Amino acid sequence: MTNDIKIAICAANFVGKQLSSYIVKQQYPIQFAITGINDSYEKEISDIYSQNNIKCHRKIDINSEEFLNLLEQNDIDLVFLLWWPKIVKSKIIKKAKLGFVNLHPSLLPYNRGKHPYYWSIIDDTPTGVSIHYITEGVDDGDVLCQKEIKTDITTTGASLYSQSIKEIISLFKKNYDNIVKQEIKKQKQQEGKSTFHLGKELDAHSRIDLNKNYKALELLNIMRARSGFDGGTASFFHLNGEKYYVNIEVTKARD
Repeated sequence: MTNDIKIAICAANFVGKQLSSYIVKQQYPIQFAITGINDSYEKEISDIYSQNNIKCHRKIDINSEEFLNLLEQNDIDLVFLLWWPKIVKSKIIKKAKLGFVNLHPSLLPYNRGKHPYYWSIIDDTPTGVSIHYITEGVDDGDVLCQKEIKTDITTTGASLYSQSIKEIISLFKKNYDNIVKQEIKKQKQQEGKSTFHLGKELDAHSRIDLNKNYKALELLNIMRARSGFDGGTASFFHLNGEKYYVNIEVTKARD
């Protein structure tokens, strides 16, 4: 079936761009690709497919009738979500015969949902990246492959995020051929170990309450878990009507 498998790509952001450049050079033909809405890499991704004579439908809502029709018209077997930001609805998932394969920057079942780089530090859970099938749930589908990332007290949210990007790109390239060939045995996630967080939890948890008693390590983890990012995103506190951001760096002392 491999030679006849019909693949569609949904690519967004930096990871989507990097992996799109990789995929178009592989042996398996791509029926079409789509780009997302409000993505700063959208045009670059579109150009990659256009320059390789692959049809690219730009700025598509993945849950729209337009995308559903594309899947039906092209008789798609397998869809790859390359750093795609939106949750896919059941009626769309069912249209791909073999399913949708997603990339997630956590060691599933830990840290399903949003901002796993933050919560793995806060919850002290195993850290890594995963490639998995999607379901109607959030990040709970069968896992194809994973890579653990080692962290320590010097790890910041930003350094972990950067390492996750590097590792998910590498993991995908190493396993793409076998995923397409359906030669990787799927593994059920261990539900008893799962953790999950919503996007709205991030600011609420990383707001430092100056009137609250914290254990030293708890406060340190809150600060480092949001440190190192551009654009001012960090843990924060309010004082005298003003908002202040906190960025820290932890380094190991030399003997």
